[in-house]
Amino acid sequence: MMHIDEDSAPAASAESMRVLRSRSNSRVPVSRLPDEILLMVFNHIEEEKRLDGYDSDDSLMIDDIGDAPACLVVTHVCRYWRKVALECPTLWTLIRCTPPLWLDVMLERSQKAPLVVSYSAFAIAVLEDCMDKVLLHLPRIKHLELRVSEYEIAHVMDLLSSQPAPILENFKFFLYSSLPITLSTPNPIFQGQAPLLRHLDVFISDRIWSSCIFGGVRTLRVVRPSLPDLLAALRCMPALEQLTLLYGLARSVQPIPFDKVPLARLKSMALSGISLQNTVSLLAHLALPIDVKIALQLSPITGPRTFADLFSVMGEHPDASGPVFRSLRAVKPYPDGFAVQFSTSTTINSDYSWNPQDDDIRLSIECYNQDFVAHPNGPPFDEIPRDTAINICQIIAQRRPRTFFSGEFESIHVQGYSDFIGGLTAALRIEGPSNVTYPSLRILELRNMLFDGEELQLQNLRDVFIMRAQHNVPVHDLRLRRCKYFAPNQMQLFQEVVVNDIDCDKYTLDYSY
Repeated sequence: MMHIDEDSAPAASAESMRVLRSRSNSRVPVSRLPDEILLMVFNHIEEEKRLDGYDSDDSLMIDDIGDAPACLVVTHVCRYWRKVALECPTLWTLIRCTPPLWLDVMLERSQKAPLVVSYSAFAIAVLEDCMDKVLLHLPRIKHLELRVSEYEIAHVMDLLSSQPAPILENFKFFLYSSLPITLSTPNPIFQGQAPLLRHLDVFISDRIWSSCIFGGVRTLRVVRPSLPDLLAALRCMPALEQLTLLYGLARSVQPIPFDKVPLARLKSMALSGISLQNTVSLLAHLALPIDVKIALQLSPITGPRTFADLFSVMGEHPDASGPVFRSLRAVKPYPDGFAVQFSTSTTINSDYSWNPQDDDIRLSIECYNQDFVAHPNGPPFDEIPRDTAINICQIIAQRRPRTFFSGEFESIHVQGYSDFIGGLTAALRIEGPSNVTYPSLRILELRNMLFDGEELQLQNLRDVFIMRAQHNVPVHDLRLRRCKYFAPNQMQLFQEVVVNDIDCDKYTLDYSY
């Protein structure tokens, strides 16, 4: 009979229990899953962690600084799970403000797999301790996001210029500084080699981005560059498909070339927080393709520039090679909002939201709430947005064939004020058989208008409907949405001059008295 030392009995008992638990766990169905299934689950955990670390602007979240690796937890479940996780390098490639405690582990376990790296100056100690180590692996970084302060910028630029980046696809670079800083390095960034770089997102205006290194960039997102720096960068990006400019243009004393920058592959351009004057200046220096989509969020409209200048500079293409817009929307959100929309489609989407990437409107213009400020010697506050909307209607009506408006607008949507009717009437009026405005117009939609006391305006609009019918370009449908005091006798009068029945929603009918 075997004798067991009393002192070693607890240890032996614990080992026996561990063996029993191990054997029991091995019989559980989850422990008999194939490696491939487990890796799918582990990869899902890692991917979820990656997505959770980004906000709506796809930027680094401060709360995630110093987190342990996403898949660390699965290595402590059982030997089998630990073995599978440790033998999969792709589970250890997400380095997001990873502290020194885990960085060496991540770099070792990821082996030669492509890395996804994000570091922020908000974790100053982490940045100082880890930047040298992680950028030593620049040749295998696929996604790189750096948010640095003015104190680290020189050292970081030296590191970025020390090696090529042969597999880098996305590069986001943000500088936190209270003063303008010029980037300078003895060598080109990435040593001039980043052949797969397709997405560039920068928060610093500098000529360093005007390099042939960025010739393959498809998407550029830049924050407040100067116009000369932006044009210099765009000139080096002939393959650019999507341009996003945030917070307008910074002032600069640098000279601006007179020639246009060709962007033959550009599909969409979104300019946010930019003045009308700077928009005109920028578009005057770009040669855009015929099918480009443009979205503008305009800051306060001041100075000599007008929408006529904006539309004119878009049409300055003698060979008719510039953009042709088959849809346009101009909006000022509430309060005191307005909307004017033109489209070649008879289906009007009047539910507006600023989403230029998904929107099907070719030219969108949004004016900020604070844009229209009453001046001491100027028009009253509430008249300024009216003038803007009316001017847009009239300017478009004056466009001639072969300009950037297609002349094929089938629907017009006007929302905001009943005295828009005056400008709309002038825009739809036909002055002669050779000057038919909006010849393809079929649908007119009026929304959120108050018609109390507007009998003369409505009579003038009805006269224009009669005039258009006489020139064989009648209005087929008149749609009224959420309007007030469009009286039954007016409905009857307009019914006589439109091809189809007048389409009123319940709200308009309820308030037709």
